[in-house]
Amino acid sequence: MTPTLPWAFAALVLAVPLVAAYLHRRRRTDKRVPSVIILRAIAGTSRPTRRAWSRPRHLVSLALVLLALIGLVVALADLRDEDDRPRDFVVVLDTSASMAASDGETRLARGVEAVGDALESLHAGDRVALVTTGAQSLVRIGLTEDHARVLELARTATAGGTSQGAARALRLADAICSAGRDGSIVLVSDRVGVDVPTTRCPLEHVSVGRDGPNAGIVALSVREADALGLSEIHVGVLSELGREQPLELSLRVDDTVVDVVSIDVPASGELEKLHRMPLPPGERVSAAITHVREDVLALDDTASVARHGGARVSVLLVAQTRLSFTAEALRLHPRVDLRVIGPQDALAPGDAFDLVVLEADYRAGPLPFAPKLVALGTTASKLGVATGGEVDTPEILRWSFDHPLFRFVDLQGLDVPKAATLAPTTEQTSLIDTESGSLALAGQWDGREMVYVGFAPHQSDLVLRVGFVNFVANLVEWAAAPPPEEADGREGVLSALESRVAPPGPLPGAARSRFSSSAFGGAPLWSYLAIAAFGALCLEWLLPAFAAAIVRLRRRRAQAVRP
Repeated sequence: MTPTLPWAFAALVLAVPLVAAYLHRRRRTDKRVPSVIILRAIAGTSRPTRRAWSRPRHLVSLALVLLALIGLVVALADLRDEDDRPRDFVVVLDTSASMAASDGETRLARGVEAVGDALESLHAGDRVALVTTGAQSLVRIGLTEDHARVLELARTATAGGTSQGAARALRLADAICSAGRDGSIVLVSDRVGVDVPTTRCPLEHVSVGRDGPNAGIVALSVREADALGLSEIHVGVLSELGREQPLELSLRVDDTVVDVVSIDVPASGELEKLHRMPLPPGERVSAAITHVREDVLALDDTASVARHGGARVSVLLVAQTRLSFTAEALRLHPRVDLRVIGPQDALAPGDAFDLVVLEADYRAGPLPFAPKLVALGTTASKLGVATGGEVDTPEILRWSFDHPLFRFVDLQGLDVPKAATLAPTTEQTSLIDTESGSLALAGQWDGREMVYVGFAPHQSDLVLRVGFVNFVANLVEWAAAPPPEEADGREGVLSALESRVAPPGPLPGAARSRFSSSAFGGAPLWSYLAIAAFGALCLEWLLPAFAAAIVRLRRRRAQAVRP
């Protein structure tokens, strides 16, 4: 242990006058009395002394006063460990959306409060830097001894964005820490969705937040459904409420409420809702969760998406007749430029399309190039697909509902009188599975992205279902050029990972440094010594009063029993 202020031990010289005060004998004064006979009888034959010093009669009081003095001096000297020298701390403050979860106080506020407590306990010479991660990973301030400025910047942080940038923020903090003197990285986070990389500097974790119920919107999209003016609004809701509850989704176009949809969310898990309705003109479509009883995170209760028309899609359909169900569905779509040809119709050499749909084998020459190709019940061998024979009335066991073509397409109980089974290669992926084999697969053919289905829609009852309209709409969205990322215009749509607000707990293997121990490990040594000194003084002051009270009590009892 080494003192921070060694000169403070000079105050121990005050013990000399203290001891002298307790050893000093009061000087006797001469007084005139009528007779000394009685006094001599009382004093006996002992001779009076003229010494100014005597043996102390209040040893307990002297010991307490000396202990109080020693405690105060050592507290003023501020003893530290031998290796307790000034250090660097790089604070990484998580400001992602999950840090807005609140149980009376937000997690971000608790994290800032923990940082403030730790900063107050740091010693002179300790330097602190602040890095925030959330919507952006930023170095708010470099290593500085101005702890008040660090706390001021931390208090200006607001929660938002995802935790995907946490790894980058920790790497920035590692670079700052490694360039300085001996130090560590302090992650202040609930660790929801936080990926912690390997760092050269020791890493510690200040955990904030408790588990709580939450329901949030994790997906929102809107698209034109058909030429009748209907639009499809897809909303994904994540529930971590702990019990089934009815909720309401309020749908708006700009500031106008256009519909209110009731949904029953599960106790835990995701629920998808597809709502078809005509939408009035407007620039944004928003959804809001209402009538939820308990919800710790409000940021994911509302979400909006920019409403913009998709790109037009040029489609070539090869069919036996121009009046097929597929042709009519594509013709009704407002963003499709459709061209229908027969198997023997020739095409100009320069013709190009965004999507080619085959309901019949094209025999007039090579297919024009298109990035996307869908074949419905045509000859499989011409497209590099191996078949396993035909099967009657196959029962569909599984389909890839997350594939772009099967989004909101329910194939449960689909009646297919006859279909060709497929044998996907290692480079192909089965999309529809039955006991007899695959009925659809995805892969590459001739430089195109291809989906092959072993039956035509009109050979099943798919054309009689709403899912067929969704399938055609999915075809158009799949073939359309994706909008620029900046034109997506999503706001408030959090990932499912961010809406699951249950903290995973402290970081395994995290070091415990002086920063966190200052905030959570109790007061420093000098404060305990100061308290002990004050207690010793109080005890020294109270002991005489306590002794006097006992003496008075004994006198009263003696007087009470005296005859």
